[in-house]
Amino acid sequence: MDAPIVGTYRTVRFRAGPVDPIASDVDLLIVGMPVLSATSRIDPGACALDAALSGTLSQLRAGRLFDGRFGETMILSSPPPPVRCRSLMIVGMGEIDDLDAERLGRLTAVAMRGALRLDSCSIACLLRLLDPAATKVRQRAAARAMMAGVLTALDAYLSPGRFAGLDWTFDQSDSAADVLGTIIARWPAAPR
Repeated sequence: MDAPIVGTYRTVRFRAGPVDPIASDVDLLIVGMPVLSATSRIDPGACALDAALSGTLSQLRAGRLFDGRFGETMILSSPPPPVRCRSLMIVGMGEIDDLDAERLGRLTAVAMRGALRLDSCSIACLLRLLDPAATKVRQRAAARAMMAGVLTALDAYLSPGRFAGLDWTFDQSDSAADVLGTIIARWPAAPR
């Protein structure tokens, strides 16, 4: 992925730009799924991924193997072609009407902790607000909370040298990319 770097924190390079859920050649692709009752409001990227996987994500939800509860996670190793990621992390987003910036921040912290446990080096994150009518102000607030979530997870990780060279790409619009870099530059945590 050629998304521009928006900042570096503790040797982790953060990028922001469009993420193709099928063609992204990354160690870990993170995608959000709401509860089953919100099927009509699934992110277009998750829908494309589900179609490429012959409905696997829908089947997991229909079979109640993955309910989409807030913070629930499931890892699918070695998804088949045409999907190019080596692992897929599905993150439960809960009820879509309850999804706000603060909750997205908590979900990205969960995702970062999972990525660190998996020793992933390249990560693409498709978590975002699922309201197509979300204002730029709400999108920027969500981007701030998501970056704070991943930085908090990095600060809590006991072995900072272990994630040297990690690349994390947020699927974010250009209007939110500057927010991500600002949060990194102003982050109040431990020395880098």
